[in-house]
Amino acid sequence: MRAPSTSFHRAALASVLALASCGVARPPAAAPLPEGPPPPGWTRVGDALVGGPMATPLASGSELEGGDATVDVVLELADAATTAASLVIGDNHVGFCGRDGEPFVEGPLFGGGPLRLDARPPRAGEPFHLRVVRRGGKLAIEWDGAALPPVDDPGGPLGEVRLRPHRDTMTVTRFVVTGGEPVRAPIGRSTLVLASGDGAHTYRIPSLVVAANGDLVAFVEARRTGSGDAGDVDLVVLRSVDGGASWSEPAAIFDDGPNTCGNPCPVVVGDEGRIVLLATKNLGHDRESAIVDGTSEGTRTVWILESDDHGRSWSEPREITADVKRESWTWYATGPGAGIRMQRGAHAGRLVVPCDHIEAGTKRYFSHVVVSDDGGATWRLGGSTPRDAVNECEVAELEDGALLLNMRNYDRSQRTRQQAVSRDGGATWTEQRHVPELTEPICQASLRRLRFASATSPGVLLLSNPASTTARERLTLRASFDDGATWPWSATLDPGPAAYSCLAVTSDGDVLCLYEAANYREIRLHRVSAAELRSLASPMR
Repeated sequence: MRAPSTSFHRAALASVLALASCGVARPPAAAPLPEGPPPPGWTRVGDALVGGPMATPLASGSELEGGDATVDVVLELADAATTAASLVIGDNHVGFCGRDGEPFVEGPLFGGGPLRLDARPPRAGEPFHLRVVRRGGKLAIEWDGAALPPVDDPGGPLGEVRLRPHRDTMTVTRFVVTGGEPVRAPIGRSTLVLASGDGAHTYRIPSLVVAANGDLVAFVEARRTGSGDAGDVDLVVLRSVDGGASWSEPAAIFDDGPNTCGNPCPVVVGDEGRIVLLATKNLGHDRESAIVDGTSEGTRTVWILESDDHGRSWSEPREITADVKRESWTWYATGPGAGIRMQRGAHAGRLVVPCDHIEAGTKRYFSHVVVSDDGGATWRLGGSTPRDAVNECEVAELEDGALLLNMRNYDRSQRTRQQAVSRDGGATWTEQRHVPELTEPICQASLRRLRFASATSPGVLLLSNPASTTARERLTLRASFDDGATWPWSATLDPGPAAYSCLAVTSDGDVLCLYEAANYREIRLHRVSAAELRSLASPMR
């Protein structure tokens, strides 16, 4: 989360500016805390819960819906300076100490932000009492006993209530929400696939396809010596023949010594066992910033690997850079995620792989696609987005054979994903826009078609991403019944830290999501059964 950079002006909020002149009240005695096992990074110490730096946010178990409610917190901060620890309500933060050490607010309730709150920050090691009261169309903040002028309440759901230590250590002796509703439980179930340290320092950038024979084939980057994007990175594959209950050991299929091989983006080609995998490579000591600036020793190159036995064995990597990358492009990435084979219209059978690039000398990100009309034997460039500030993307086919490109967004004034449409098989892209429902903290996401429309059921597009404007957390599955025009249905998959993900759909209609969990310490597979998705038989408006 960015730290405060602007003053919290009265015009921006209709009034949350300064402390009232009332005295400081004594914090109440310790009271009930959330029950059950503490989340990762938290321990129970006597009558308190203690969360260390970067601990999973402490959930209250409640979310604010439409009625009156009160959030009551007593805590201590070990640092209380420049740590951005906060009370979180949905996508909104009431922060105790931002980058300049001052309290701040951030989120839709507060007109964006982060915005500085003119209040005394908590003192390190001293109890601090915060109350947020929702009543009569207003939201009031009581800051250690001093009342702030109320904020206009937009009404409706505000979201889950949590405490986030961020870079601080937080000791909580009271965390009570009254008037809230129980948080809806995540749907589906997840299992661990890989953990950091098991053969590599860190595993990242998951990709998943269901082979034509039903096997699950997963690809990840094995970052051998560190967690960063550069260095010794190998592309490895894992297989599951039992629906994800167990997995083979990760096997390297793209390993160039100390260099960086990654960004997996596979496509299943027909029913004969063929899978093609696009990926990128660069020298291990060339970092992204140098490649973008043109000061690196090498550049990003594009490669293809092929399997004709449902992903059991793979060809040697073959370079296709000259076919799919313009000389004026510096940075280049395939996917990550998965490509598609078009099913309808004049371009049925075409393979489409989403990519992104930066034009030399501009530092301007664009999304684009590459296509193949011969089963992946040869590739050529498709079109790029008309506007920049987008990069990592995924593609889906629409009911009429058009294509939808859904993209990571770098426009910080609108923290939502962007999308664009192609009606010529990916040659050109138009209708680029922000999608208000698809909030994101700047991250990759996965787009996949669950099904085309039938006589009894609407067509469904699915998207998974960390549905937050401030942090990579709350992995959420969303559904659209109108080819991405709106996204009225959503459900939580993982309420904790979560980042990159890749969706796949089994032949019996189960939805699989391979994703990064636990602050990049785990790769997990989440399965939502077709029975749990039965509500998708009719749109939920």
